[in-house]
Amino acid sequence: MSTPRPSRNHRWTAGFSLPELVASAGLIGVLATVALPMGLNYLPAAQARSGAREIQAVLMQARMVAISTRQSICAQPVAGGYQYLQGNCGGAPWMGPSMNASGVAPVSSNVVASGVAPIFTPFGTASVPSVVSVSYGAQTLTVTVQPSGQVTIP
Repeated sequence: MSTPRPSRNHRWTAGFSLPELVASAGLIGVLATVALPMGLNYLPAAQARSGAREIQAVLMQARMVAISTRQSICAQPVAGGYQYLQGNCGGAPWMGPSMNASGVAPVSSNVVASGVAPIFTPFGTASVPSVVSVSYGAQTLTVTVQPSGQVTIP
């Protein structure tokens, strides 16, 4: 038995035509020009939000340290993070497992934090409530330490 041979006049129909490829490339170009500015505006805002959340976590940890050690803890901003000082911002640095060798709770974001150093009491309340401004480029957010000790990002 012999197998049938394919016809020599067989026309290939697989793939895309040139007009379809040009239209697809044009559509991708239009979508990219719309999405690129939105993406560039999103990045600094996301960095600022990330830094604010990181500082919120560091301040909440300072509150937990004050409760667990039964002493007032001052969360003093220093270069590269926050230092937890025992007492009312005049005591010795608290050295714990989350601190580096300098006694600083590191903040890894490239954000700038400024504001009054909050002081947490042994009961978890803030004897000195504060507002910390977190900025990254032109984006600025605030981290608020309320008198109840709650640390929020409004």
